[in-house]
Amino acid sequence: MNRLDTLKKLFSESGLASTFTIKMERDYPDRNFSALRFESNDFRIRSIEIWDRQTKDSFFRIYHSDKIAPEIKTNLDEIATRLRTQKHYSDYGGDFSTIASQLAKILSSGTTKEIAKKNVVLTQNSKYEGLTLPDIDTSEPDDLGRVYTWREIIAIDEDQSPENELKQYLSGNGVYLQRSLDGTSRYVGSAYGSGGILRRWLRHLTSNGNAKHLNLYVLENGYANMVFTVLEFTSDTKNTITAEQKWKQILGTQNAGPYDGIRLNSN
Repeated sequence: MNRLDTLKKLFSESGLASTFTIKMERDYPDRNFSALRFESNDFRIRSIEIWDRQTKDSFFRIYHSDKIAPEIKTNLDEIATRLRTQKHYSDYGGDFSTIASQLAKILSSGTTKEIAKKNVVLTQNSKYEGLTLPDIDTSEPDDLGRVYTWREIIAIDEDQSPENELKQYLSGNGVYLQRSLDGTSRYVGSAYGSGGILRRWLRHLTSNGNAKHLNLYVLENGYANMVFTVLEFTSDTKNTITAEQKWKQILGTQNAGPYDGIRLNSN
């Protein structure tokens, strides 16, 4: 059984499947580790991983935000087979099945769940004062097709850590899609210049400009019913505009007539 299959088996058999939703399954052969990455969660735990070392025994890693609740971090560090602990992770030796089961037990505690819910991170931007932000792993750029909620977009922009490679990744020129959660309603947009796609998404959250069909959709449904994704990165303004028209045709988003709640590009 390979590393990734072992991780998936541990995830299923330990009880962790009732706590986390897997966002991505990935093997990193060049770095000798595999990971199950999780959707944003109250515990601020981002993934479980198995690492192989040629000169040492394999180890199990719990990767988490540096804003994890201190009490939960302490519980993780008290797992008996811990090898080392750092700002963003804790590593363990021994039987991986036992470690995964201990993690599931810690997180299933009512006390732990209550601590996690109270461990909120508030926006630093006065425009969104009082808004709680989800945990986003910004250390590694995501693949095309990854969807983001409006809260995640703000969290990515506000993360000032040097590890925030995702912000740089999303600041390129390109074409993006805003769609309803069920995929029925769609709007294709483009971005070029300073700040790229991320800057354009942030502008959407405060003003949609002359995108009249999109404006009406947001008035009716709100951004809680919409997600954002990158369709294509482009090299310059001309290529961006050409790509935008291509994607409007592919996805059938253009509607020069009255608002219909589905095709949200008015031109």
